[in-house]
Amino acid sequence: FFPSEPAARAECLSWLFWQMGSAPYLGGGFGHFYAYAPSKMEYPINRFAMETKRQLDVLDKRLAVSEYIAGDQYTIADIAIWPWYGGLVKGRLYEA
Repeated sequence: FFPSEPAARAECLSWLFWQMGSAPYLGGGFGHFYAYAPSKMEYPINRFAMETKRQLDVLDKRLAVSEYIAGDQYTIADIAIWPWYGGLVKGRLYEA
């Protein structure tokens, strides 16, 4: 699940780090304010919803040109990204 060829390995690591840096906006930001905050506040919900939509657009554009997120191989990047973003798109997170 981790490419050995240097360029493919770098691409995989880039997407894996993208997920590590982006997912907190989805879970800690959007998830918290949308589903768990004791009171609903419009600004943070809208702010994190728009960032989540932007991130989904990044993934959508990437997957439009590549079978898997890091290229033509299924990698750890796909495994790491799926529960966060795939779960949201499938309606399994936050009832969103």
